[in-house]
Amino acid sequence: MSLSRLTGDQVIPTWYDQTTLHPIGLIAVFLLGIATLVVPRRYALAPMLIMACFISPAQRIVIASLDFNLLRIMVLFGWLRVIVFAEIRRIEWKRIDTIVILWVVIATVVVTLREATAAAFIYRLGLSFDALGMYFLFRFLIQSWKDLETLMLVAAIISIPVAAVFLIELSTGRNMFAIFGGVPEITVVREGRLRCRGPFSHPILAGCFWAVMMPLIGGLWWNSRWVRWFAPIGLVASAIVVFSTASDTPISAVMAGALAAALFPLRRSMRWIRWSTVLGLVALQIVMTNPIWHLFVRIQLVHGSTGWYRFKMIDGFLRNFSEWWILGTKDYSKLWPQPFDSITNQFVLEGVEGGLVTLTLFVVLLALGFHGVGRIVRSVRNSKSRQIMAWMLGAALFAHCASFLAVSYFGQIVMILFLTLAAIASLSPPDRRLVTARTRARQRSSRASKPTFPQLAHPPIPVRTCRSADESPA
Repeated sequence: MSLSRLTGDQVIPTWYDQTTLHPIGLIAVFLLGIATLVVPRRYALAPMLIMACFISPAQRIVIASLDFNLLRIMVLFGWLRVIVFAEIRRIEWKRIDTIVILWVVIATVVVTLREATAAAFIYRLGLSFDALGMYFLFRFLIQSWKDLETLMLVAAIISIPVAAVFLIELSTGRNMFAIFGGVPEITVVREGRLRCRGPFSHPILAGCFWAVMMPLIGGLWWNSRWVRWFAPIGLVASAIVVFSTASDTPISAVMAGALAAALFPLRRSMRWIRWSTVLGLVALQIVMTNPIWHLFVRIQLVHGSTGWYRFKMIDGFLRNFSEWWILGTKDYSKLWPQPFDSITNQFVLEGVEGGLVTLTLFVVLLALGFHGVGRIVRSVRNSKSRQIMAWMLGAALFAHCASFLAVSYFGQIVMILFLTLAAIASLSPPDRRLVTARTRARQRSSRASKPTFPQLAHPPIPVRTCRSADESPA
């Protein structure tokens, strides 16, 4: 995942590559790190969520040009846990795991070859640590439906104080997390509305973070126990955060997640729905004067939306395919004549940084995520509550895809993407091809281990046994 920074209402922060550590941040990472080691496994992700929601990413320690923000340090605590408690042995390998590794490795190789600098390689190593470290840590920590339910419950509980903090910022116009650095003390105003952000680097990222969490929190409602009552509370709290950011991208993500969740009764007809959607988009492209991505200009949910900016970015990206498809490009002026400060589209970012191969692997990764959700739903047909919980994972992933069209991920929200994909991979049934390959390998090894005897030139003469004294030979 790239750390490309968004254009926003202030200058790009300069707190990268330098140690910034507030005493509260130091105490928080120490206590939450210890909690990660000692709590039961199903609660091990709670400290990481707390760190992401209450500590600014500007809090970091730089050692020999290696940049460790506090969330990365929490990942190290998590890996220490799975190694010490031997939880590293308990996953079933899936195709999506392979694609994650290929996506990260190829992106690193492409960027390093293009830039040909040690700084670029170190930068990509940091992103690779985030991707692989978080994804496989979550694969080890989410092993059952109970783990997923606990994660939903923890998210719902955490959303309550987060909403309170955002309401305080909305009413006062001041961000209390400014003491950690990385966020302005005075909340930015656009079109007469405060754009709250809390500890996040940008209001859009704060809103998208909780927009994606809403389907997961909503999945608690179909639990038969007392935890179901946290679902409406968490949904209201998350909605407060989303709307206090005054951004149309999080609202679009909420709408996408709600639409995906509403399709659960039609889950057996999803193939027809997908193809109908594709054909509808093709028909729309034929009848429209402008390309279909020009709809970004026409759709405006919040005053001050930058839809035209996003349209021109996608348009230049597709029209200048030859400039980026091999190794990406670092000269954006060849793609967009007008100067753009950043790339606010994750798909465009994957292409211009890693080329066509990286972009293709990213799309395949998302496709395998949706495919995994379908396989989970079919494998738990006898439990409607589990079907709904699995479907909510798909709704969260669909909300991610809606966000990708208007924002590139960096900071805390990266964790939620890998959390969603890892949960899908952990709960999906084993891949048939991998199971068949393992079965054949076991059969070959068992045949090889059986003792063999040399064949005789003449078969032995059968000896008739005597059943009684009368039958004995004279």
